[in-house]
Amino acid sequence: MARPSEAPRNFRPSYKVYLFLAMVVLSLALVVHSHYVIRRLNEEARSLSTVLARFVAVATFEAAEEPSLRSIFREVIRNINFPVILTDTKGLPRAWKGIGIDPAAIPDSVLAAAGSTGVLSPELVRIRETAQRLDRVNRPIEVVRPGSPGVLGYVHYGEPALAGQLRWIPYIELAGILLLLLFGFAGYRGLMTGEQRSLWAALAKETAHQLGTPLSSLMGWTSLLRESNREGKLDARRVDEIADEIDRDVERLQRVVNRFAQVGATPVLTDGDLTRTVSDTVSYIRRRLPTLGREVVIEEQYDPIPPVRFHRELFAWVVENLLKNALDAADKPDARITVSLQWKREERAVELRVRDNGRGMTAGDRGRAFTAGFTTKRRGWGLGLALAARVVREYHRGRISIVESAPGRGTTVAVALPAPPPPSGASRS
Repeated sequence: MARPSEAPRNFRPSYKVYLFLAMVVLSLALVVHSHYVIRRLNEEARSLSTVLARFVAVATFEAAEEPSLRSIFREVIRNINFPVILTDTKGLPRAWKGIGIDPAAIPDSVLAAAGSTGVLSPELVRIRETAQRLDRVNRPIEVVRPGSPGVLGYVHYGEPALAGQLRWIPYIELAGILLLLLFGFAGYRGLMTGEQRSLWAALAKETAHQLGTPLSSLMGWTSLLRESNREGKLDARRVDEIADEIDRDVERLQRVVNRFAQVGATPVLTDGDLTRTVSDTVSYIRRRLPTLGREVVIEEQYDPIPPVRFHRELFAWVVENLLKNALDAADKPDARITVSLQWKREERAVELRVRDNGRGMTAGDRGRAFTAGFTTKRRGWGLGLALAARVVREYHRGRISIVESAPGRGTTVAVALPAPPPPSGASRS
């Protein structure tokens, strides 16, 4: 009884899975790195604020009221790259940086008047409110003079502007990655759509080509029947001969129809004798060699292989296409084609190889050999290898590749089909 095909266990996940995982890892790395940098910047801001608090504590606020020392305070915080406000215990701002208010815009006389009267100008009120907002982000640092009790004032500080910008970098980069993936996916879909259109157009032409040979033959046999009947040469033996040939052509038509019917459907793979399928296809091609008008030797080398799940009609089509390409390339007087089957135990795969000693291919041709529409022949639609690749990769979950080719030295095409895993407890050797 036929069993549906099963995905082999030893085949790798799709490249889309790896692409998604790579994007996730990259995004996490960006977020972790950005948070690390932000934490270091915040630690640096707190360290500088602590140094500032110690400096102010040593100088004391009483001394800081002197214009000369106030200028020193401002020089100390001049190079600070984050918001910082120095206030006394009453909340009166004494110095500030990076809060959107120029320290030079408020004269020292205004600060002195505010300290004596307690009345703050609108600018000083804004500075005090800013200090309260900073306190909600970072706890203020107390200004305490060593050896003296009590708090002299506070240093209010915020997050460096660079840290705030860095918080958005991972999200911006992630959006850029997603945008690139979107454009890449759209481009890939466009290429695939174009390739599919080319494939279906070539498929229609290939169908006409495949059906043309047996149809022409049938028309010839029907003409021969009429002619033999008119001449009175139609005896039973002659009828049987013509009927046998018609049966062969009808069988060929049925085989072509079955092959193309499987292209748009999901074929059912069954355990079968792959060696016999390959050998029968080689025999079919060998019988057609006299029509080429030249001698071509086809050698067969079949090693013992385990049962493989495959679709007989479709895989015979693959072998037929590989042999036809080899025959087209075998343009030497000593043309030779070698067909072999090997069991790759380490890979748990059966490998078919078709090698010819023909004109070979360039590196550029090898890269496009399985693309629909590409051909090096004067006549042809470049569909044979494209369809073979589709049958092997998509339907059989196998591999097809050109393992060796060079101009004037021939070409070797390899097809690997995965073998089912051995039964539980069975030897894997």
